[in-house]
Amino acid sequence: MGVPTIKTGPMTVEEFYAFTDTRPDEEKWELIDGAPVLNASPSELHQRIIKNLGFVLTLLERRHGTTWEVLPGLGVRVSATSRPEPDLLIIPRSGLSADPQHRDRNDVVIAFEILSPSTKDRDLRWKRTAYISLQSLTHYVVIAQDTVDVVVFARDAGFAERRLRALSDSLEIPALGISVPLAEIYRDTGLE
Repeated sequence: MGVPTIKTGPMTVEEFYAFTDTRPDEEKWELIDGAPVLNASPSELHQRIIKNLGFVLTLLERRHGTTWEVLPGLGVRVSATSRPEPDLLIIPRSGLSADPQHRDRNDVVIAFEILSPSTKDRDLRWKRTAYISLQSLTHYVVIAQDTVDVVVFARDAGFAERRLRALSDSLEIPALGISVPLAEIYRDTGLE
């Protein structure tokens, strides 16, 4: 029989999928620098913000007859050993997944993260660096769930941090020709 080979290096995206295929569907896993990371269940407020943002973006997508689409729950293949999963993303409508089962993309235009206490450092540091490495990315947007605070990192500004903190502010996405009022993102959250 012999001694089985034990792989000691970082997990690849393909190995990650073999692993997550054995896990329950309700678990949300990400691959960060070759290590699988299980995310905590999101709060109701977190989910409400995603719902609001997805609703507004979907209306804009349909109204403008766009070449892009908004989707939740897809991973972003940033390397052979890293596959984070933003809360919401915008991708080209005609793009193709790097994964034959269509679980990830590497042509993301905008990645949105709703900041959670357990993931804030990773979202603001590691994920920012990972996402901006994609040539297709125009914006990385991080949205706080405990206060009105949206941080925008835009390619046309060298990915410098820009903060929006008033409900009267709007998230401007010139690359897509859209504007999203913060009042809509934070609707029914108790923060408005």
